[in-house]
Amino acid sequence: MVKKLVLYDKIYNFSSEKEQRALQNRYLKYLGEKVKGFPSTNINIKKLRAFDSRFEIEIDGPEEVFMFNLIKKEIGTIVNFDELKEGKIYKGTMVDIGKVGFGIFVDCAILNPKTDVLIPLHALRKQLCNGMLKSLSEIVKAYDFIDMFPVYVKIESIDEEQKRVLGLLDNSTLNLFQKFIKENIEGVFISGQSKGQVKKALVKTGHLRDIVSIERFGFLENIVLLREGTQSPGIISDIGKLLKNSKFSAIKPNRIKSLYN
Repeated sequence: MVKKLVLYDKIYNFSSEKEQRALQNRYLKYLGEKVKGFPSTNINIKKLRAFDSRFEIEIDGPEEVFMFNLIKKEIGTIVNFDELKEGKIYKGTMVDIGKVGFGIFVDCAILNPKTDVLIPLHALRKQLCNGMLKSLSEIVKAYDFIDMFPVYVKIESIDEEQKRVLGLLDNSTLNLFQKFIKENIEGVFISGQSKGQVKKALVKTGHLRDIVSIERFGFLENIVLLREGTQSPGIISDIGKLLKNSKFSAIKPNRIKSLYN
């Protein structure tokens, strides 16, 4: 029996059918890397859903159940609202940054109904600036948060009647920020390009030697960790010319630490 899944990743940054097909082919390769060793089982991308920009896939073959569970674990899928659990951790991306002043909304692929998780300002103050009474705009500016910035969120409360969900940043995200601070290194978040395309741009500009690693959070969301002494604005300026229509943000430890004063 064919298994169907709607995957977590949002697919964007294309302006033509040709570019969409190229992205789809790269995504199939990405899926193949996650589920190596099952030549008798096929993965087919059925469609890119217009209303949420996510791929619906079909899995067909003798190992389809195993592969179904592996993809759910390795890549993630949409989550129905009634499946949410308090205390559970979900992967997500920030949305509508700067549009409200009382918190940050995170798209964790929650549907039926579509619901974004709210991380309220008081929680952000506690987690990101040691409880200092900073405005949301000050926090966003210091961390250079932009739409699609990847985070892991722990669900704190679910209001089933109002269809509202509150969350906190999970320790895995907080630990990443602390890594930048403790090691005094900068980072570059890149939205709209696969890890392979980011690496190609770094190689072409001669900056591969300036990085520690490329951390993939989603198919089109990656954070580049830079070596100590390497400045993120220079990297963005150089690779930005090669990564068409991508969005960038600079993670700078000194700017983050200024929130603690």
